[in-house]
Amino acid sequence: MHIPDGLMAPVILAIGWVIALAVIAFSVFKVNKKIDEKTVPLMAILAAGIFVAQMLNFPIFGGTTGHLIGAALAAVLVGPYAAVIILTVILVIQCFVFGDGGLTALGLNLTNMAVIGTFVAWGTYKLFPKKLEKVGVVAAAWLSVFAAAFACAFELAASFSLSGGAYGIEAAISLPSMLGYHAVIGIGEGIITGAIFLYLAKVAPDIIKTRKPAEEVTT
Repeated sequence: MHIPDGLMAPVILAIGWVIALAVIAFSVFKVNKKIDEKTVPLMAILAAGIFVAQMLNFPIFGGTTGHLIGAALAAVLVGPYAAVIILTVILVIQCFVFGDGGLTALGLNLTNMAVIGTFVAWGTYKLFPKKLEKVGVVAAAWLSVFAAAFACAFELAASFSLSGGAYGIEAAISLPSMLGYHAVIGIGEGIITGAIFLYLAKVAPDIIKTRKPAEEVTT
């Protein structure tokens, strides 16, 4: 899902940067108001684990890749704003250190995975009642991957249309390719996220962010 340099129309790149920077800045503001000594080490552990998971890339087309995201797990455990920060740190390191995703396209990659992936996961998770929380975690993980992939495919198609074919990939190719691959990748993410959540609920229930305190992170 990482978008490389040279693939997107400049106007789409600019929009991605505006959205990403605005949401990241707001997330930092929200987390600074609520952060505690227990959340910081958990964020670090999550960042390390998700970083490793995201490094397993599957080539799709045109230089883009598919991979796990981890946004749902982070959002459920530490809340959506802290999750945005975690994903941001991961994507920035991947870009600058490992060349995974382009520098000019970093805004779009942040928008797709750190912003859209996280808040779609969080919104989906909140739709499920407490008794179906585990199902909600799995659904949130799958939908976060699919939504981020849809955003990426839409951006590719928009770039193609706005540039007269000079940038991006036409919708007839980008949408079915990205959504088809990531519908399957999302199943894997849902299974992995659900398994981790179940494991943590048994061995370390105190770090599972229950619905009430998780909602307090958004206030």
